[in-house]
Parts: sequence; structure tokens; C-alpha cells
Amino acid sequence: MLLKRWRLYVLWMVIAIVFSLIFVFPIPRYYACQVMLAPEATGSSGMNSILSSFGLGEAPTTNDAISPNLYPDLMKSKDFIVSMFPVEITTMDGELTTTYYDYLLNHSKNSWYMSLIGKLTRMMKSKKSDVNVSGMQGKPVSPSFILTEDEYNIANAISGKIQYNYDKKTGVVSVTVNDFDPLVCALIVDTISNRLQDFIMDYRTKKARNDLEYTQRIYDQTKADYEESNERYVAAVDANWDIVNETAKARLEAMSNEKTLKYQTFSAAAQKLEAAKAKLQEATPVTTILQGASVPQKPAGPKRVLITLLLMFMACFGCTIFIIAQNKNT
Repeated sequence: MLLKRWRLYVLWMVIAIVFSLIFVFPIPRYYACQVMLAPEATGSSGMNSILSSFGLGEAPTTNDAISPNLYPDLMKSKDFIVSMFPVEITTMDGELTTTYYDYLLNHSKNSWYMSLIGKLTRMMKSKKSDVNVSGMQGKPVSPSFILTEDEYNIANAISGKIQYNYDKKTGVVSVTVNDFDPLVCALIVDTISNRLQDFIMDYRTKKARNDLEYTQRIYDQTKADYEESNERYVAAVDANWDIVNETAKARLEAMSNEKTLKYQTFSAAAQKLEAAKAKLQEATPVTTILQGASVPQKPAGPKRVLITLLLMFMACFGCTIFIIAQNKNT
């Protein structure tokens, strides 16, 4: 029954192949580059080790508000994505050096039908004028607060190129970026990796840095007060070295006591300054780079032959179902 309808099978196979040649093979090859990081854990406990050994992940005992589980939300946020716009990139052939935003807007490869859709969309949309917006009481707002249509679309495109994975068992963070140019995807994933590390460091050391700045101001002030008091005392001793009356002695003793008090305050501030420096060093996270960015040599996709074979299989399967259903109705 099925063999008698072989012409129908051939027809559907040809349709699948033609469809693949028109819509699948024009898709440009893309490359993938991955970095793997191991952020320093904070607030961990022995319970996490026990849970990890049984493959159950980690207990939520960390005091860190930005845990690795939230890194995807951070990297998908508009503020983080928009900060990637001015990143300078160079294509593998060396013919283009521009910003990442301009590269995606004007130079990124695409299939013929996606390029056609993009041109039609740009022709239909109306141009928007730039708007200057200030926040409450004239304070500047985030660059992502108001975006043009092009900026919004590019931001979504960048977000779609970033893939993130966090292994709860090992604590390893992996970030993958896809792009049609191998050098561009390596540059972007390296930039994302560096900015993620900088954000983690800035976040975890913010309070310690603020404390250090405050302690440094106190130290500088107490040091200046002590040096001023010491200079006044030395000048008074030089001016009254041959005077033995009680008034001069009392004045020198009072200045000596003041100098001693200033020195004690200065000494205490110096100790607090050293403690604040040690606290900042302790709060500074250490991120181990397990796998750095490297320019990929082979494309990651699309698997054109595999997609074509899948389409042919689906055409064959659909043709079989059609023939069986047709024979049941006759």
C-alpha cells in the first residue's frame, strides 16, 4: 500500500529539501564561546557540603544578597545589557572595528528572509526624537530608563545571545555567548566575565570601602590635630625654656597633656584604619577562572544537514499518516 504511493513520498522529500535549501541553509553559521568561573562562597556552612555530596544543592544560608542564582537576572537586566553597547569589538577578518551596538545594528549577518523582515520593519516604524529625561529632583536616570526602538531591539538581541548556567553541586558559573563572528563572541564573553567579577567585588566590598573611607577621614583629621598640637607645644617649649615661673610651667603642662590626648586619639584612629584595611581585604572576593575566553575554531551551529534530515523524516512520517488516513476513509 505504501510502496505504491512512492511518488508521493518523493514529492514530499523534494519539498522538504527545497524548503531546507531556501530557509535553513541561508542561516549563517554561528560560534559559541564559554567562560567558567568559580566565585568564592559567602556565608557557607557544613550543611552545604553535606547537601552537595548527596546532589541536593546548597542550603540558602548565605548572607550575600547577590548569590550565583541571581547572576542570570543581573546579566539579563537592561542596565547590564545597555552597558555592553559601547564595548569595542573587532571582527575576525580585521576589516571592522566598531562598537558592539553598531556591529549588531548595521553589520551583523542574517538570513535573507530575516534581513527582509528587518528592512520592512524599519520602513514601517516611525522615527522617534531623542528625549532628555531627568529623575526626581533633577538627578540623572539610568541609561536604560528610556530606549529608542533600535536600542530596545538590540538589547533584546544581546540578551538572547547570553546563556548562563550555575551548577549548584560544584558552585561553577558558566557564561556562553553566541555570535556569527568567532572573535566577537570571544571578546564579548570576556567582557561579560570581567564585568560580572567587578560587580561582585564592588557589591561585596561596598560597606567595607565606605567604612575605610570614613576611617581614613578620621585618621587624617586626628593626625593633623596631633601634628598641630605637637608643633604648638614644641614652639612653646622653645620660647619658654629659660622661664621658671609657675604660670609658664602650668601652660606647658596643659599643652603637653593636650598633645598626649591628641596622640592617643590619633593612635586609636591609626589602629582602626589598619583594621578597616584588613576588613576590606577579607571582604574582597576571589573568583577563580576555570576556563577563560578563547576564540572558537569551529562553528557551533546551525546543524544544517541534521535539520534537513529531520525535515525529510517529518515529511516521510506525515506522508505515511496521510496515506493511512486516506485508505481508512475509502
